[in-house]
Amino acid sequence: MSKRTEETPGNRPIWIKVVAGMLGALLCAHLFATAVYVGPANAAKQSLGESLTSYMYPMFQQDWNLFAPTPISVEYDLLVRGWYDDERSTDWVSATETEVDGNVLHSLAPSRAGIVTRRLAGHMREQYREVTPAERSVLSGDYHTDAWDRMEARMVALDEHSSDERISYVLRLDRAMAAYATQFVWARWGRDQDFAYVEFKIRVTRAPRFDDRGDEPEVTERQFGRRPLYRYDAQDEGAFTDAIERFGS
Repeated sequence: MSKRTEETPGNRPIWIKVVAGMLGALLCAHLFATAVYVGPANAAKQSLGESLTSYMYPMFQQDWNLFAPTPISVEYDLLVRGWYDDERSTDWVSATETEVDGNVLHSLAPSRAGIVTRRLAGHMREQYREVTPAERSVLSGDYHTDAWDRMEARMVALDEHSSDERISYVLRLDRAMAAYATQFVWARWGRDQDFAYVEFKIRVTRAPRFDDRGDEPEVTERQFGRRPLYRYDAQDEGAFTDAIERFGS
């Protein structure tokens, strides 16, 4: 019986090693070219110029629709401030940034608590686009007492207004943002500050198109007026305060 010689990396033919090395080098070069091409503007990208573009097109063109047919291109922030009286207020603070920094940043398994205000602001922004300009004007007003009953009365009294269902939903979202803002200012600055009202606004940051990725993002704000402090029944103030303190630590 003849013994079968077992092939090991040490006794493989030289030409196999040479071919493998060349293929590895080509792969590394391709990955580097792809990274430079899809990355932001840089010196390497500018120096390679048309030669890099001609290499990538059309065989290696990146089509992000394969991975994200409708990629998220808009970021929502809920900003909050408290009012001591009609003249004095705190600075604006992004409740969303507080959530993200405390739950998402540097976390491998982020908590869903990091999406609360983003969801709330996103829902309100969708409805804000659907209501009439006159109804938006109502939302931007200051209401220190009976806020949501008064806003509803003004909206339905308009010559042209949204459906009753939409008005009801918009005002529920407005009340929810007021309740969140109330808990937030209490947790951040303390209940002993004797706040009289809260105010909130939505900041919408739209990412530029891929072809214009070097441009600054487009930022718009949706203004809402002052609202009375509001608290839902059975709301756990202690847990909310603990969470905000933990997020900020």
